Amino acid sequence: MSRQQTREIRQRELAEARARNIARLQQAAGPALSASAAQEILEQARAWAPTPARALDRYFAEDPDALANPSPHCSGTFVRLLRQMDVAGHGDAVTQLCCAVCGRADGTLPRPTPAGRCCHWCADRHKKRLCARCNKEGRILARRPEGPICQSCYRRDPQVLTECAECSRRRLPTVRREDGSALCQNCAPAPERECVRCGAVRRTWAFTAAGPVCDRCYKPAPRFCGICGEIRPIQARAVDGQPDICEGCYRGPLGECVVCRRQRHGRHVRALDGAFHCYSCGPRPSRRCDDCGEMKPVKATWPIGTLCGTCYHRRSRNPAPCSRCGTDHVLVGRTPDGGELCGPCSGANHLAFACRRCGFPGDIYADGTCTRCMITVRLTDLLSGEDGAISPQLRSLVDALGRAERPWSVLEWLRESPAAQLLAALATDHTEISHDVLDALPQDRNTRYIREVLVATGALPQRQENLARLELWVKKTVENLPSHQARIIRPFAEWNVVRDARRRAIRGRYTSNAAAGDRHDVRVAIEFLTWLDVHELKLDTAGQEDLDLWLTTHPTRRRGLASFIRWTTARRLTSKLTVPPRPKTLPSRFLDEDEYSEQLRRCLNDDTLPLEVRIAGALIRLYALPATRIVELTTDRFHREDDGAYLTLDRNPVLLPPRLAQLIEQQATRPGHASTLRQRGDDEGRFLLPGRPPSRPRSAASIHSLMNQYGLPVLSARNTAMIEAVADLPPIVVADLFGIHPNTAHSWAQYAQDSWADYLAACQNPLCQPWVRHPALSG
Repeated sequence: MSRQQTREIRQRELAEARARNIARLQQAAGPALSASAAQEILEQARAWAPTPARALDRYFAEDPDALANPSPHCSGTFVRLLRQMDVAGHGDAVTQLCCAVCGRADGTLPRPTPAGRCCHWCADRHKKRLCARCNKEGRILARRPEGPICQSCYRRDPQVLTECAECSRRRLPTVRREDGSALCQNCAPAPERECVRCGAVRRTWAFTAAGPVCDRCYKPAPRFCGICGEIRPIQARAVDGQPDICEGCYRGPLGECVVCRRQRHGRHVRALDGAFHCYSCGPRPSRRCDDCGEMKPVKATWPIGTLCGTCYHRRSRNPAPCSRCGTDHVLVGRTPDGGELCGPCSGANHLAFACRRCGFPGDIYADGTCTRCMITVRLTDLLSGEDGAISPQLRSLVDALGRAERPWSVLEWLRESPAAQLLAALATDHTEISHDVLDALPQDRNTRYIREVLVATGALPQRQENLARLELWVKKTVENLPSHQARIIRPFAEWNVVRDARRRAIRGRYTSNAAAGDRHDVRVAIEFLTWLDVHELKLDTAGQEDLDLWLTTHPTRRRGLASFIRWTTARRLTSKLTVPPRPKTLPSRFLDEDEYSEQLRRCLNDDTLPLEVRIAGALIRLYALPATRIVELTTDRFHREDDGAYLTLDRNPVLLPPRLAQLIEQQATRPGHASTLRQRGDDEGRFLLPGRPPSRPRSAASIHSLMNQYGLPVLSARNTAMIEAVADLPPIVVADLFGIHPNTAHSWAQYAQDSWADYLAACQNPLCQPWVRHPALSG
């Protein structure tokens, strides 16, 4: 047979194998699955290539019922095929394979083991080790005086084998009778009968007058609950001094979960050799949710049906009026005509979901307590002193966190955040927390966040934080310098940089970018002194050629070094050195007229854009404002009068277009914004674009990133807006309106080939007076 004939035969066999695989998927899923869709599923599962396609065909030939009853020893290709069937919406036609050890079916099973395919966690946890008896690698189950023993040796261990009370053979005990006698696996009773309520053949839990009832359908007689004091069905009987506990209050036994290794409430899973699993880590079957219709792990079973985790949390956290009684409750049932019912109206009194403390009908977090009441409990434990009371200073913080719009986020923050631990340590060690106390701590992100939270809630007075951070940074930086450098850097930083920063802070114009620039100047000065030390030069003898050499090797440090050289020259610490200014370049990035108008129209009218994007984009394109000034705008700069709405950009109010005024007013009255903490009652001076927490504005970098994300560039739009403004208005008017220096406005006018004739005419115009409100750009 020639090679060409052999290739044709193999191609024909491959096509037949693929066709059989498609037919088996269609047979399992029914007419809803077309041949092309089945082929796509095989391709997504990487089972369409020649080798896996032939292997899958052989596997189906050996086990025709593999899709409905998969073997734990199947290949990884078959596991991916089951997953792709579920993703394609045919999960009810196949059975998903579970981990052979933990039984969870919500993850991948990439690791083949002797027990079957396992998840990564179980495969790593049950790694084989050397047995002390058989000297073979195996799963260790126990330890004996000679060392650890594997699973095989454990099942033959004389200390474990017990005489069966039925067959009298020494075997591994499975169950024990009331008298303590053991029964082996063959002799242990496991009766399964058809439940008279649900019709499932399961283990009989109780015999009623109607017949056998399984554990899911069995409801014990109602009695007095020792926890909530209500007459409800009892889940756990009184024992060892503990009262009867109803179904709503019973949390299950407490033990160490084999998955997360935490002490939590849970249950022993019989399918996994009785291993204890908490309720979060326990295996859950995947079923179709009766609320959203998707195949997901079961979270709860209510009168409305089976619910997934998403639908369970959505319903339990958002109570609504019941269609029968009209009161706000968690809706757990449904009437035949589509109405929603609460727990008592649907016959499930244990699903009332009412907080024990405040009576809120839903959002239960733990021990029958809602999330907001649990926040108060956790904060009391975290921040209270020895007398159990919270200091008056932190009371505003507790009240603000208790009113948080997302209480689940607050609970997670209290449980996991190191900032919350720092706050607890401060409340324990100090009777009063001040800015000085926080300044003595390491200035990391946790300290800064705690300070901002305390300022936002009124526990600490507000200060010029950018200036304070600069002062702390200068102090720490100078302390770490050599003595000969500190003698020069300390006066330069304190008497030149910090003093100028204080003047700007008094005027209210000291931003985070300005503080970053000041820190850059100090760093460059330190780098220059270090460079002199490396080259064995002194500052007082350094010449212009040395400075030029440093600028050549450090071209990006030119601007930062200029202020330091001017300071040293003025104090005669150096000779007359000069830092050549960097040549100024004209702006070159602009938008054409059509694109500029289209972007402005999007900002004003496109409701799909975020509100912050629309406001920032419109201010940039109408008034050429930089992002550093937009983030500093506060809500008290906006006001309405009889002739329209005004926004004070610098000193003079500017008449706003009606559409932009509506957007700013909507942003100013929107509560909460992006922070978990709500704003304080006094909203005067609140930032128009608040950050997290709302005591500080958003960063200018985030505004640039957000605008670029939605295709609204900042620099080119601002340049175009400035050109449009100086082309229509005199430079002095543009300077007063936009809050820029007159020289800057004149430079733009020259760039736009404007003339001073317009400026001289504008000087005679009353609009040039700084106290007159300018209605320009009102359209």
